[in-house]
Amino acid sequence: MTTTEEHKSGKSPRPRVAAAAARASIVMSERDGDDVPQWLRDVAAGKAISKAAVKI
Repeated sequence: MTTTEEHKSGKSPRPRVAAAAARASIVMSERDGDDVPQWLRDVAAGKAISKAAVKI
């Protein structure tokens, strides 16, 4: 791409990428027998979450 070409705004793929990463994390956590936080399940489902919901 050159500087004269217009590029697409990359906002739409990010939620899909986050959901895919969350699904992979859930699978690994469940396989290890670890608890999966609800906020991670919400991200995998494509729901919007707040930073306050994330407790690591």
